[in-house]
Amino acid sequence: MIVTNNDYIPFVWSDAMSTGVEVIDTQHQNLLNMVNDAYSSLTETTSPVTFQRITKELLSYAIYHFQTEESLMKEYGYVEERPDEAELHIKEHRDFSAKVVAVRKTLNSGGHQEIIPILEFLKNWITTHTQDVDLKLGKFIQEKESR
Repeated sequence: MIVTNNDYIPFVWSDAMSTGVEVIDTQHQNLLNMVNDAYSSLTETTSPVTFQRITKELLSYAIYHFQTEESLMKEYGYVEERPDEAELHIKEHRDFSAKVVAVRKTLNSGGHQEIIPILEFLKNWITTHTQDVDLKLGKFIQEKESR
C-alpha cells in the first residue's frame, strides 16, 4: 500500500544547510523541492508510469547536480588537494545513483511500494550529504575564492 502525502513532512531548506556556493545551494534546493513534489503527487492510485517519471526526473537531476559538484572539485583543485575527501564525496554520489537505479528496476518489476522508502532515503541522504561532504567542499571553494 502506498503511503499518502498526508504522512509526509515536507523538507524545509534552512540557511544552516548552505554551502556558501550559490550554484550548489540552488541545486540542493531544487532537488529537495523535487522530493517534496514527488511526495505530494503520490496517492494509492498513482500509476506505474507516474512512479517511473518521478524516479527518472529525480535521478536525472541528481546526476546533473553531481556533475556540477564534481566539475567544481576539478576546477578548484579539490581532487588534488583533498584526495581522500574528494574520493569519498564522489563515492557517495555513485552509491546514491546506484540506489536510485536499483529502485527504478524494482518499480519496473511491479514493486511500487518501494517509492516511499526511496523518497525517504533521498530526503535523508540529501540532508546528511549536504551537512557533511558538501559543506566541506563549499568551505574549500570559498577559501579558494577568497585568496
